[in-house]
Amino acid sequence: VILAEFSSGLRIERDYDLSLPDLVGDDQQITQSILNITRNAAQALCGRGLIKMKTRVTRRVTMANQFFKLGLLIEISDNGPGIPKSLIDKIFFPLISGKHDGSGLGLSLSQTFISHHSGTIDVESQPGHTCFTVLIPIKPSQNSGERANG
Repeated sequence: VILAEFSSGLRIERDYDLSLPDLVGDDQQITQSILNITRNAAQALCGRGLIKMKTRVTRRVTMANQFFKLGLLIEISDNGPGIPKSLIDKIFFPLISGKHDGSGLGLSLSQTFISHHSGTIDVESQPGHTCFTVLIPIKPSQNSGERANG
């Protein structure tokens, strides 16, 4: 989807863990969150550069004072200009954007959706490298609820 929106100068390198267990949750919210982060990376690169997407299973995850045996780790990184230090602590607030035509809603919605799954989003940025890390606990499969394949 992202490659179709941008020029041929954009590359996406995928490193997916194919052994990920099923994730109980809203697959549309998780997908939209990842798309928002990836689209922001592509926009920061002006459609020319490299985005790396990586998934892994983490073990022994503690989030919000709860222990989980497994977690889904998603890293989305790019080699763009980085996020200005003046914005880095505010990027998840609604209506905050470093883009001229940005609404400031994409990352805020992403954080809300990931929080609904008891997860977190962290970001580290410097010129030439920005990395968003999404961590979602993998709860034991339940009979009720939708399943989101990680």
